[in-house]
Amino acid sequence: MPRQAQLRHSRQESRERIVAAATELVRHQSYGELSIGAVMERAGFGRTIFYRHFDDLGDLLVRASRDAIDSLYAAQRPLGTSADRDADRVVRDAIERAVTVYQTHGPLLRAVVEAAASDPEVAAGHSAMRRQFDGLVEQALRGRGDHFANVAETARALNRLNEAYLLDAFGRDPRISTETAVQTLTEIWMGVVP
Repeated sequence: MPRQAQLRHSRQESRERIVAAATELVRHQSYGELSIGAVMERAGFGRTIFYRHFDDLGDLLVRASRDAIDSLYAAQRPLGTSADRDADRVVRDAIERAVTVYQTHGPLLRAVVEAAASDPEVAAGHSAMRRQFDGLVEQALRGRGDHFANVAETARALNRLNEAYLLDAFGRDPRISTETAVQTLTEIWMGVVP
């Protein structure tokens, strides 16, 4: 392997170890308890390596959670394009995919929400992500009729319900089974979405 390729591989490997260490730590600690020193000790590196990859803990969480957020967005996208005849299946599929993402990345997503409470940059990114999800669900609700008094607020409420429920269920060690989470959210959504 050429030297430059080895360096890239080594850099990618160290980044992955740092992310894995942070992910494991946030399973048992809140964002406020997390420190760069603890992450780097768990990863087996000195602190200076951290700053080759990330600006601070907020940057680490945002960048590490990007794949999870992209997966959540991809899971919800079909909601806005489904035909009435397959709405039940599309809603359930979207919820199953979202539950899977939270099952895998719940502690990391919980830490992002916690970080957003004190880090303005993380808060701005989290807020932008929420608006994007609200827009997707609003589009889906508009395609299902006009019986909502305020479609935008209904979309926002459904998204906040999903986020709070899934963080409670999977933000640390799983509290319930994925099937229970899928069934519960599907029943709620199908009660709201005609």
